[in-house]
Amino acid sequence: MDLPRNLLCILFFLLVCTSHAAHSEQAAAALLHWKSTLDSRSTSNLSSWSPANSTCVWFGILCSNASATTSHIIGLRLPEAGIKGRLETLNFAAFPQLTELNLSRNGLHGAIPASISLLQALVYLDLSFNSLETFIPPELGSLSNLVDLRLDNNNLTGAVPYQLSKLPKIARLEISHNYLDKPDFSPMPTLQIFSMYSMGVNGSFPQFILECPNLTFLDVSWNKLSGPILELIPKIAPNLTYLKVRSNWFSGPIPPAIATLRQLEQPQRNDTTMYQRYGGIDTPRTLEQPTGGLTGPVPKDLGQGQPLIIVDLSNNGFSGELPPGLCSGHQLQELVVNNNSFSGLLPACPNLTYAWIGQNNYSGDNSNDPEFCQLLLLEFLDLSSNQLHGELPSCLTKLQLLYFVDLSRNAFSGEFPALTSHNCSLTSLHLANNDFTGGFPSSLSYCSNLTILDLGNNRLNGEVPSWVSHKMPSLKILQLRSNMLQGCIPWQLSHHSRLQLLDLANNQLSGSIPRQFANFASMIQQSDGFYLGSTHILLTYSNRALTPYSDRIDLIWKGKYYTFEKAIAHMTGIDLLSNLLSGEIPTELTNLKGLQLLNLSRNNLSGGIPNDIGNLKALESLDLSCNELSGHIPDSFSGLTFLSSLNLSNNQLSGMIPTGGQLGTLNDPSIYSNNSGLCGLPLNIACLNGSSGSAENKDRDPGLYYSILVGFAVGFWLWFGAIIFSDPWGVAVLSCIDRVLNC
Repeated sequence: MDLPRNLLCILFFLLVCTSHAAHSEQAAAALLHWKSTLDSRSTSNLSSWSPANSTCVWFGILCSNASATTSHIIGLRLPEAGIKGRLETLNFAAFPQLTELNLSRNGLHGAIPASISLLQALVYLDLSFNSLETFIPPELGSLSNLVDLRLDNNNLTGAVPYQLSKLPKIARLEISHNYLDKPDFSPMPTLQIFSMYSMGVNGSFPQFILECPNLTFLDVSWNKLSGPILELIPKIAPNLTYLKVRSNWFSGPIPPAIATLRQLEQPQRNDTTMYQRYGGIDTPRTLEQPTGGLTGPVPKDLGQGQPLIIVDLSNNGFSGELPPGLCSGHQLQELVVNNNSFSGLLPACPNLTYAWIGQNNYSGDNSNDPEFCQLLLLEFLDLSSNQLHGELPSCLTKLQLLYFVDLSRNAFSGEFPALTSHNCSLTSLHLANNDFTGGFPSSLSYCSNLTILDLGNNRLNGEVPSWVSHKMPSLKILQLRSNMLQGCIPWQLSHHSRLQLLDLANNQLSGSIPRQFANFASMIQQSDGFYLGSTHILLTYSNRALTPYSDRIDLIWKGKYYTFEKAIAHMTGIDLLSNLLSGEIPTELTNLKGLQLLNLSRNNLSGGIPNDIGNLKALESLDLSCNELSGHIPDSFSGLTFLSSLNLSNNQLSGMIPTGGQLGTLNDPSIYSNNSGLCGLPLNIACLNGSSGSAENKDRDPGLYYSILVGFAVGFWLWFGAIIFSDPWGVAVLSCIDRVLNC
C-alpha cells in the first residue's frame, strides 16, 4: 500500500512543478511579446530580457524565490526605465501572483487596459508620470487587494469611477494632474492619503473627504473649488498631518481657532509601515492656506499653539505684518507668503531653509541686518518685487547652502559683494531691475554651478569677461540686457555646451557677431516639438520637496515683454538688440537648427541676409530691422514653417519679396517698410515688367541678361540656318510656316 501512495505523491509533485513551469514560461513569453511592441530605441534597459537568461534575473523582475524551481513573478518594477509604448499589448493574465506593478515615469501612452483587473493579487499599482489617456477603467474597482493606486500626472479624462471608492483595502489614491471630473465617491474608511491637485475641477469641497476618518494626507490644491473651506477643517483634520488646499477659490477670513490647531502632529518615526509603503511622507505641522480670496491680517497668535515647520499663505490678499510667533520654537523651515500685501519686518527664523516672500510691500535697507546674517541654513530666497533698497548684505555670500536667489524688481544698489569663500552653491541668481553698478561681478567666477544668471536692467559697465565660458560651464541662461556693457562679445561664450538663451540686448557692445556662435550645442539640435507655449515646467525644490517653484525669466518675445515660466526648459534664443555691432551676419548661424528667437535689430550690420536662413527650422521670431542690410530676401524664408514674428524694416533690401509657406500669413506691410528697393506683396508695390521671378534673379547684373540673349540668338541662327540651307529640310520648314500663316 505504501508504494502506490508514494507514487501518487511523486506524481502530484511533478504535476505542481509542471504547472509552475508552465506559468513561468507563459509569463516570460508575455513579457518578451510586450518588449517587442515597445519602441526599440527605448528598451536598452531591458537587454537582459532574453530566453537565454532566467526570468528571475531579468531587469525589474521580482520573484517569490529566485533560487527555487517553483518561484513565480510577484513584481514588475520599472520606474524611470525609459520605455515607450502601450500597455494593451501586455498579457496580464500571465501574472496571477503579481502584487506590485510599477511603471511610473516612463513614456507609456494610449489607454489603461481594463485587463489590468486580471491582476487580482495586486497590492501596489503605479502608472504615474506617463502619457496615458482616455478614461480610468471602472474594472480597477475589482482589485480587492489593492492598497496603493497612483495614476497622477497623465492625460486621463472623464469621470473618476465610483468603483474606486469601493476598494476594501485602499489606503493611498493619487489621481492628480489629469483632466478628470470631481470624484463622486462614497465614504472610504481605509483611505489615508488622497491627492487630486491640479485637475481644474470646480464646485464645492468633495463631500466624501469629510467621511474618511483615517485621512492623514490631503492635497486638493490648484483646482477651482469654492466655499468656506476653513470652516470644514475641524471636520477633516482629526488625523491630518498634511493639508494642502492652495490655489482654489475658497473665501472668507481665517478663523482665530486655526492658529492653535494641534492636530498637525509629526508622524511617529517608528511607523515603518507608513514610511516604507507610502514613500516616507514627513510633513509635520504644516499650515497652508487656500489661494485667492482670503484677506485681512493673519492672527497674531499663529504658531503659538504648536510650533510650525511649514507655512504657506501665498497668493491671497493678506496685509499687515507676519506674526512673530511663526518662529516660536525656532522650528519654521519653509515660509511661503508670496503675492500678498505684507509689510513691516521680516520674521527672524534661524532655521529657515526656504523663504518665498516676493510680491509684497516690504521696504527698507537690509544691508546691515544682523538677523538676515543668521540664516545659515537658508537654501532658497525670493524677495523679488518688493521695495527693498541699499546694498546687498555682505553676509549673503557666506550662506554656503544657498542655491537660489531672486532679488529682482527692488531698488538695491552698489556692487555685488565679494565672496569670502570659494564654496559657492548658487545655481540660479536673479538680480534684474535694480540699480547695481560696477563691472561684471568677479565673485561669480567661483559659482561653477550656475545655470541661470540674470543681471539685466541695471547699470553694470565694462566688458563681458571671457572667463564666463569656463568658470560657469553649466550656464543655460545668461541675461545681461539693458546695462552699459562695452567692448566686443567674447567668442569664448560659444564654449557653453548648454547655453540655450543669450540676451545681451540694449548695451554698447561693438565689433562683429562671433562666427563661433554656430557652435552652441543646445541650439544646433532641433527640439522634438517643444517650442514656446509647451506645458513643461522647470521646477526647483527645497530639500523637503514640498514647495515647487517655477523658475522664470523676463524676455522680449515677438516685440512684447513677457515673463516666461512654463516654457523656460525648452527656450532657445540669441538677442543682441540695440548695440553697436557691425559687419555681416555670419552665415554659420544658419547651423543653429534649434534656434527659436534671433534678434539682431538696431545695430550697424551690413551685407546680405544669409541665403540658407531657411535652415533655422525652429525659428519663431526673427528681427533684423534697423540695420544696413542689402541685397535680396532669400527664397528659403518660405521654409520657416514656425515663423510667426518677422521684422526686416529699415534696411536697404531690394528685389521681389518671396512668397509661399508661412510668409503668406505675415501680411503686415510694416514688416518690410523703409526698404526702397523691395517690391511685391504685401507692400502693394509692383515689380518692374510685372515679373514673377525670384528676387535673386532681379538683382543680377543686366549685362548678364544681354549676354544670354546674344548667345541664344547666335545659337538659334546657326541651327536654324543649317536647316534652311539644307534643301529637303528647308522645303519642309518653309511649307510648315506657309500653312500656319494661311490658317
